[in-house]
Amino acid sequence: MRLIPVIAMIVFACYLVSCSKDKFQTTPLIEVKDYNSKTVPRNGTLVIRLNYFDKEGDLGQGTMYVFRKRLNKIPPTPALDRGDELTYTIPKYTDRDKGELRLTLNEVDFLSESVTQNDTMVFRVAVTDRGGHTSDTLTTDQIVVLLP
Repeated sequence: MRLIPVIAMIVFACYLVSCSKDKFQTTPLIEVKDYNSKTVPRNGTLVIRLNYFDKEGDLGQGTMYVFRKRLNKIPPTPALDRGDELTYTIPKYTDRDKGELRLTLNEVDFLSESVTQNDTMVFRVAVTDRGGHTSDTLTTDQIVVLLP
């Protein structure tokens, strides 16, 4: 009869270990830390700070992919449409297992294209480390770029 409490303790210990939420994995993990603002004036700048976690610490000189998804009902005129993808090389200083990435977007980077309405959009962001491991894609909150 003493065997039952021992087995119960072993099962409980295995449960605790299996439910561990270790953020340090081979595949990088990114999450939004904060925004400078979710409402950006025309010709303004959007800064999104991201936390990253990467077990090998080889995110530096990897790649950040940014995809814009416009939520406006009326699309921009074809002459103003600059596409919806950006690719950045991550600076070498990020060779740590955790830290912060800063994504800065402005008018030049396609933050806004409409000349008749506020632009509403979300951004999807993913990173790939030097080992070729790609994070899950995160989606930001809605960002609104205001007309003047």
